[in-house]
Amino acid sequence: MLCAASGNPDPEITWFKDFLPVDTSNNNGRIKQLRSGALQIELSEESDQGKYECVATNSAGTRYSAPANLYVRVRRVPPRFSIPPTNHEIMPGGSVNITCVAVGSPMPYVKWMLGAEDLTPEDDMPIGRNVLELNDVRQSANYTCVAMSTLGVIEAIAQITVKALPKPPGTPVVTESTATSITLTWDSGNPEPVSYYIIQHKPKTSEELYKEIDGVATTRYSVAGLSPYSEYEFRVVAVNNIGRGPPSEPVSTRTSEQAPSSAPRNVQARMLSSTTILVQWEEPEEPNGQIQGYRVYYTMDPSQHVNSWLKHNVADSHITTIGNLIPQKTYSVKVLAFTSVGDGPLSSDIQVITQTGVPGQPLNFKAEPESETSILLSWTPPRSDTISNYDLVYKDGEHGEEPPPVEKQNGIITSYTIKYTGIDGEDDKPHEILGIAPDTTQYLLEQLEKWTEYRISVTAHTDVGPGPESESVLIRTDEDDLYDYTNVFPSGPPRKVEVEAVNSTSVKVSWRSPVPNKQHGQIRGYQVHYVKMENGEPRGQPMLKDVMLADAQEMIIAGLQPETTYSLTVTAYTTKGDGARSKPRLVSTTGAVPGKPRLTISHTQMNTALIQWHPPADTYGPLQGYRLRFGRKDLDELATREFTDKDDHYTATDIHKGTSYVFGISARNKVGFGEEMVKEISIPEDLPSGFPQNLHPESATSTSVQLTWQPPILSERNGIITKYTLQYRDINAAHQPTEVPVVPADTVMTLSGLKPDTTYDVKIRAHTSKGPGSYSPSVQFRTLPVDQAVFAKNFHVKAVMKTSVLLSWEIPENYNSALPFKILYDDGKMAVEVDGRATQKLITNLKPETSYSFVLTNRGNSAGGLQHRVTAKTAPDVLRTQPLFIDKTNGDGMITVKLPEVPANKSIK
Repeated sequence: MLCAASGNPDPEITWFKDFLPVDTSNNNGRIKQLRSGALQIELSEESDQGKYECVATNSAGTRYSAPANLYVRVRRVPPRFSIPPTNHEIMPGGSVNITCVAVGSPMPYVKWMLGAEDLTPEDDMPIGRNVLELNDVRQSANYTCVAMSTLGVIEAIAQITVKALPKPPGTPVVTESTATSITLTWDSGNPEPVSYYIIQHKPKTSEELYKEIDGVATTRYSVAGLSPYSEYEFRVVAVNNIGRGPPSEPVSTRTSEQAPSSAPRNVQARMLSSTTILVQWEEPEEPNGQIQGYRVYYTMDPSQHVNSWLKHNVADSHITTIGNLIPQKTYSVKVLAFTSVGDGPLSSDIQVITQTGVPGQPLNFKAEPESETSILLSWTPPRSDTISNYDLVYKDGEHGEEPPPVEKQNGIITSYTIKYTGIDGEDDKPHEILGIAPDTTQYLLEQLEKWTEYRISVTAHTDVGPGPESESVLIRTDEDDLYDYTNVFPSGPPRKVEVEAVNSTSVKVSWRSPVPNKQHGQIRGYQVHYVKMENGEPRGQPMLKDVMLADAQEMIIAGLQPETTYSLTVTAYTTKGDGARSKPRLVSTTGAVPGKPRLTISHTQMNTALIQWHPPADTYGPLQGYRLRFGRKDLDELATREFTDKDDHYTATDIHKGTSYVFGISARNKVGFGEEMVKEISIPEDLPSGFPQNLHPESATSTSVQLTWQPPILSERNGIITKYTLQYRDINAAHQPTEVPVVPADTVMTLSGLKPDTTYDVKIRAHTSKGPGSYSPSVQFRTLPVDQAVFAKNFHVKAVMKTSVLLSWEIPENYNSALPFKILYDDGKMAVEVDGRATQKLITNLKPETSYSFVLTNRGNSAGGLQHRVTAKTAPDVLRTQPLFIDKTNGDGMITVKLPEVPANKSIK
């Protein structure tokens, strides 16, 4: 800036800025005063802006120049994070450095905070970049990076998680118990996140190790597969990414009772006489509770349903007698046990013949495979107890009854017969082996088919005849011998092998078992072999998945690569080895969508939000763009914006104060959009920047008026409306207006205690937690005179048609009918006058299926004073033609009418 002055003696030139001398000695030579008197400013700054004056001084006096304004144009950019802080996980006592970089114009200051504590000294706050060094970290915490300039303040959080083994969960609580399951709930007991829980359980009195159920993701779980009426001990272990912590305190509980799940054991029956049998048994192996008693069923026709059999109940005993039987008949007998819950299963049939001298069934009949072609049978002879005492029964008559001789009570065994039949082999004819010596208790069945199931029974004989057959057993011969190299494992492959891609990293394989005659043994499980294919050739090491379940028919293969072709085969195996493989099946995994992008939200003081994102760690191919969804959390619809793969930020405008916003960003590759990264920010409340809308007086009387309004528009509320303040005054009075609070924040209020025939001015304002906003524009209303306080009542809609509405009302006896009424409708655009003595009016020329608001008022009320309001919706225009008469009146006085067709999308009212 130039300045020249002349005088005698020569004047001295000085400069003033904003009425203060310019200091040229304290700015590193950036501001200089030249010999000519001019002021030179280099590398101008915003602080240089101001009003400059040149002052010339000599012994004769002082002279000021005209002021000159210097303006410095500054580039203004709000602060944003170019490198936001990242989260870290460290071991206890570890160290970590957190870097935070922000840019803007002017460049922002950057500081670190822990909660409300400043970690960066105020007098040593760096510009643009700040690195926080943390050492010997023992606790997890959130550290906040704050970047600030004159254009705003932004924050970003870095979460530092200290890894440690989890603490024991709270003691489990039993919330539900059934016969086979226990439902537990427990408290996590850990402030830090837990990856999952392990439930440990075992029978309380057992010394065996705990069984474990892992991968439990919630704090409630039902442990199934337990035994009824058994006591168990449970405890819970928490697991995080470091490992598993100590177990919780154990809790003991007992499962509920259930009906027995097994029948009574060793059921036996034998003759006591030609009309009486003795039945005995042992308790079921799985009583599932306290046995309350037994039911013995018996019949001569076992083909009938058991409900048709005769029944004999036994309480608290394992033996009973059944009398009054028919001699020389074969009876079938079954026994069941029952608890307080219900009946258990019936035992297998046993037979007994009511004939003196025939044997009972052979006992303890067992079979076990001896080789691939032979089965070893064993049994014990039928019971042949002698009579140990007698009960004397007598009656009047010529002949008495005598007990049978000892040798004829059951008879002497003379031989045994074995019957057997192949169930699933090639030879399905019944076979019989006769004349087995009476002292035999074992027999080896030979020359049987390999790996074939047989049904076998044994019968005892006396001189009198055969007794009933033993209970049949089902037994299978062994698999092929290990050293027989023909058919040592399944010769047939699994059938109907199908493969399908589940997602980008897994496929599903399904199959059916090999045909039965090519299994050559008990299938123990299946193996799925798979290998990656490139250009039709296998590449890399083949891999194998094993499922050790004989009835398995599908498997999920996970951990595969996206967009990759694999070849899969399935084979079954027995204890002897693997069988034939199925034909290879090819399947290609789908492409993977990208992972979650990193997202940072920065709110400014200018009702905007700066949204920044970074590409996801896993993109699975080139990115093609991003999709951003954002909006108020309390609204259902979110705004959606799509961006190219080069974009990395967006500024959302019109961000409302006093609410929460949701932001979600997802990346897209050629497969589609990936998972969304979602963040939420809450904007602090402020005073309402707008006023309530549509303040409207209704239903005025001589001393009151009802006022209605709507909240301020959404963008101007700046928070939750906590109350309203209503201000009103008599326009002809000089006193201060009256303020009335409206709490809670309703949108309707009745003002009472007003003066008749008086005009009032009223306005309203809204409040948030921060205070009140501005008042709305005032509206006026006039109360009615005392003698016309009620000019009409019970104003209502009497009938509705598609183009007309019939309105009705009542008139008080003291009303001055010389004054007519006025009815306003169609938002006040239409008005009709009604005679003051009328009590109804038909409004015509309306539109079908349209909502109307009708207002009945007294024309004498010059201030408007809307008194009564009703709404109605006209009927739809569904019948566009008249009904047609089809037939004349018949003898019963009935006529037939055809109605016009109604559009399908209309409802008849």
